Amino acid sequence: MQESRSRKIKVGLAGLVVLGVGVAATSALWSDNVWFQGDVTSSTFNLEGSIDGTTWVESDNGTNIELTIPTVENLSPGTPVTRTVYVKNDTDSTNPANLAAPVVEVTSDSAELKNALTVTAAYADAGAAASLAPDAQVAIDVTYTLTIPAGSSAADNAALQGKTAEFTIQVTGTEVVTP
Repeated sequence: MQESRSRKIKVGLAGLVVLGVGVAATSALWSDNVWFQGDVTSSTFNLEGSIDGTTWVESDNGTNIELTIPTVENLSPGTPVTRTVYVKNDTDSTNPANLAAPVVEVTSDSAELKNALTVTAAYADAGAAASLAPDAQVAIDVTYTLTIPAGSSAADNAALQGKTAEFTIQVTGTEVVTP
């Protein structure tokens, strides 16, 4: 009887093993995969500058500036002088650019001149600077004004004469992603 019971257990276990293999085989038959592939190309974006609106220079390094506005000589108090420079969204750019307001920094060995000189830069068409399309350009008017401080003496005024100052203008653009 013992042998018969042992035999029944072995047969039962063998049946479970066969059933388990069958379930595993059935499960494997129902597995499937789907594969996808795609490519990505990143956009291009590049701003260029020009002194004359025709010759364009890439200028992305503030320590090695290749664009130099011709010197304004003999600037007199109360007589503003304006020069125009240009920014372009490169032809190869794939999206428009939003241009921030130009940032001007004036430096001079003469504190008197630095305090009396105002250099401003503003877009001739602020709307164009808000969404500058690829291959489009916008003019920037750079205005120099020398102002004699109210109440200054003749000696103060003489301290302004013959001095030089230098300035930089930085234009930063942000690519506008179009859907």
